Order: sequence, then structure tokens, then C-alpha cells
Amino acid sequence: MKFIALAALLISAVAVTSAALPVEPKNSFALAQEDHNQNQNVVESKSTLPSGIKAYIVVFKQSAAAQVIEKAERDILDLGGKIGHRYSTVMKGFSAWIPTPVVKALATNPFIEYIEEDGEVFAFH
Repeated sequence: MKFIALAALLISAVAVTSAALPVEPKNSFALAQEDHNQNQNVVESKSTLPSGIKAYIVVFKQSAAAQVIEKAERDILDLGGKIGHRYSTVMKGFSAWIPTPVVKALATNPFIEYIEEDGEVFAFH
């Protein structure tokens, strides 16, 4: 009986100790790898887009409220588009796959700074 109680105590001590271990922050290589993996998924999905839908980056003015951005996202989804990444640190906006007529309608939104077709960017050495 003492053996079972001791074993149970030991198991619970190990569980508590391992749960209390600090989690190390991800290094820049791990974060870059995650970004690369996400970008691979985006590139792969671009090749299977239906005609009339293209990938765009939608950037809002800094004065745009969160509700304005959320409404634009809902409108895109309701009209057959898809939202990709959301941006909130350097700029306000998102990437999306948007039907061409919807892009023209979005361009009239006074809170949108610009809408740009998404594409690959290459650096020259």
C-alpha cells in the first residue's frame, strides 16, 4: 500500500514539475520557418483559385476602427471571397482572395488607404 501511495505521489510531483517548466520563446529561425510554412500554404492555394478571384492586400487608414475592417472582411466573405492573413502591427489590413467586382466596390470605401494585387516579391543582389 505504501508503494502505491509513493508511486502516486511521485507521478503527481513529476506532472506538477513538468507543467511548471518555463516555455522557451521561439527563436527567429523557428518564427521564420513558421512564416515560410504559412506562405507555402498561401502560394499553393493561389494556384487553385476560381477565375475572377485574385489575391489582394487591403490596407486601411490608421484612423479606421476595428468595426470598419471587420465589416469589410464580412462583405468579402459574403460575396465569395476568402480572408488570409490579418495585419495589425505595422499596418491595418488583411490579405484576401476577392472577386474582381468586389475589389471595385471596396475601392470606394473612404477608410481604405489602398488595395494592391498580391504577388511574390524578389530582391535583386
